[in-house]
Amino acid sequence: MIMLAAFLMADANAATEKTGNASKPEQIVSFVKTRHDAGWYANQARLWEAQVTLTPDNDDAWINWFHATRYRLMFENEDDSFDDAPLAEIAAKVRKERPDSYARYCLDYYCKMWLKESENQADNMEKAIRMRPDNAYMYKDYVVYLLSNGKTDLMADILKRWYNTGEYSYSLLSYAYNQLAGMERNGIIFVNGDTPTFSSLMVQYGKDLFTDRMVICVGLLYSPDYLKNVCSQLGIDEIEGPTDWTGQGIRTWEENLYLTVARETGRPIYFSTLMDHLPFTDKLYSEGLVYKYSPRRYDNLSVKRRNFEEVYLTDYLYETFTPETYGASAFRLNLNYIPCFKSLLDFYKDNGERRQMRKLYGLMKRIVASTENITDEERKRYNDEIDR
Repeated sequence: MIMLAAFLMADANAATEKTGNASKPEQIVSFVKTRHDAGWYANQARLWEAQVTLTPDNDDAWINWFHATRYRLMFENEDDSFDDAPLAEIAAKVRKERPDSYARYCLDYYCKMWLKESENQADNMEKAIRMRPDNAYMYKDYVVYLLSNGKTDLMADILKRWYNTGEYSYSLLSYAYNQLAGMERNGIIFVNGDTPTFSSLMVQYGKDLFTDRMVICVGLLYSPDYLKNVCSQLGIDEIEGPTDWTGQGIRTWEENLYLTVARETGRPIYFSTLMDHLPFTDKLYSEGLVYKYSPRRYDNLSVKRRNFEEVYLTDYLYETFTPETYGASAFRLNLNYIPCFKSLLDFYKDNGERRQMRKLYGLMKRIVASTENITDEERKRYNDEIDR
């Protein structure tokens, strides 16, 4: 889960800072979606603690108290080395006062994921999911748990419920759609972080699209259960987890895993362009929003051109009529189209294909103009790259 957390921190830099009512407890949402400072989370933790005291049978109050406290600790200590004792105290309190409650089961799961010396905590998350399958606030946690434990049928049900709320970002879903649509049938794509993982899975299970393709979250591969389930789904021998936890050791283990999956499955292998560390870059070929692994050179530009002209859905990059629920994070993601398709824009220019050149040029300029929460310097840099 370390790598997943790292992506969250990266996404948080693009999230929108918000202010709220200082005397009223507010639902604590992921800071990928809406970010506050440590002081705001500290105040919310006090308010939710008071709410627990007033209504101790309020499961949601316990969960919000825990999340507000965790985010307060994280933003006070951004080196990820904070003392988790306050979280352990909340968890111990709910176990004592409400031992068979939904809140207790959820906090047990959080402790097992995030707290030191909690690996042996009882696994009751599936009980929680079955108690409240329509609790949209918890869908992201439900999905991570079910994905990690290979409970695909229940995960599919939750993802469909999540999609049907209409709450998930239209832009993020569209981006994930394009990634999956441009892949070959039965392809395998490695992604990292909450946003690419949830978006891709929701396209597959919420919309029943591209279900022949497999999405693998790199950040979860360090979980023995998830790694075992991935190998089982791929029909290959179980892969041992890393033993060298240095940066180089982890990168070497990841690269060996990618090569093993490619060799043992014989399926097309892709990587999201959003990944922090891309392996063997001399064997990765850009096809648009994804890189394809290939030991041999091939005409990847023709695939990129096909994706732009025939496969990708790009109308949403010009205009949508659905409120954006993930704010600046979603808009910034669209900036990725610019480096991914700059080589195609140059191809159109060099070959005198003026109609397609104008279309792609206009799309890139529209993305830069409509992206919120970037500096004038960043905006100029993207525009200069387009015009170069």
